[in-house]
Amino acid sequence: MIHFRPHFDLATAQSTAGSRRRGMVFVIALGIIVVLTGLVLVFAQSMRTDALASANRRSDAEADAVELGAEQWVEAQVDAYQPDAMTITQVPAEAIQVGSGYFWILQYDPDSDQDQLFGITDELSKLNINKAAAAQLMTLPCDLQQNVADAITDWRNPVNQATADGAESSYYESLTEPYQCKNELYESVEELLLVEGVTPQLLWGYDLNRDGVLEDAERAAGGSNVGSFTGAGGGTDGRGIYNYLTCYGNGAVNVNTASDVVLTALGMSPGNAQALVSQRQGQDYTNTNWASSLLNGSGIRANQITGQSSFYSADIVAVSGDGRAFRRVRIVVSLPKQAPPSTIVYRKDLTSFGWPLPQSIRDALRSGRGIQTGTMQSSLTSSGTVGQNH
Repeated sequence: MIHFRPHFDLATAQSTAGSRRRGMVFVIALGIIVVLTGLVLVFAQSMRTDALASANRRSDAEADAVELGAEQWVEAQVDAYQPDAMTITQVPAEAIQVGSGYFWILQYDPDSDQDQLFGITDELSKLNINKAAAAQLMTLPCDLQQNVADAITDWRNPVNQATADGAESSYYESLTEPYQCKNELYESVEELLLVEGVTPQLLWGYDLNRDGVLEDAERAAGGSNVGSFTGAGGGTDGRGIYNYLTCYGNGAVNVNTASDVVLTALGMSPGNAQALVSQRQGQDYTNTNWASSLLNGSGIRANQITGQSSFYSADIVAVSGDGRAFRRVRIVVSLPKQAPPSTIVYRKDLTSFGWPLPQSIRDALRSGRGIQTGTMQSSLTSSGTVGQNH
């Protein structure tokens, strides 16, 4: 029998081994490239996130700075024009530029729930809840019941004894989360929410973002409950009672700045109240002499009215120059009894209620187009989304 020994080709074996090694090296190199590419992408994403976060922090800081600048601007106007409350409240306050950012001061329109005004507000143009009688509160254009009006006056009454339809500590202590009736003066209008029968809807109506305007969505939410409103002339104000009330001052109402609704609550007839408002232009806004003919016979006492003010509020909306961030803050400024400067006695951040002006303003800033100072960009009935912060 003949046996054949297998032929071993050393060159072929070496070539095959080399190919395998090269294949292994290629696979390993490819894996390393994939891993490095992934790391680069992760690093790039991280860098992009850090860059965006840094840009947002810068925008936040700028919005804060613009808002603080607006506060100083308000104090400067109050100091410069006091005791002329009418001039202070009519100073233009729309799209004022500070650095690359802008600010607006929202002002409530007493005659329309569709138009936005801009300017400082005279707190003494409102009815003081620390002095107003229940009957005066019930003249406000809202569904305020007698028992609620009585409860409002009972809350501030130093005597812990309820009126016929009011409420005292015995009621509040019976609640699931009990507390006592304050029996002291109100320190803010929001404090009314502690009073029996006062609800957020009574206080702010359907004005969910509390900007003084009923946008389309808010009007739709109110439905048939939101009708036409014409001040003291008739109708129910779908924005609630908040904008008619204050807790500042000694209770006297400034006839130079008060709305016809507030003047009617003091005791004037709706017709005379509207006539007084229409005759204000060009008068001496530091006294009440010019209005004496309309005030005589109205039943309004001398200590119920004034021609000067010492408390002013401002609902400030500030936005960064790139439109990324905004702040909304409400302040109340007090004038000293002697001489300026004024001081801020109340400050509340309202940013969580969202951007209250047309979204087109921020869109223009984000695109780098900028905006024209002192003008509104589009209809206010389609403003930003409640709660939209960035």
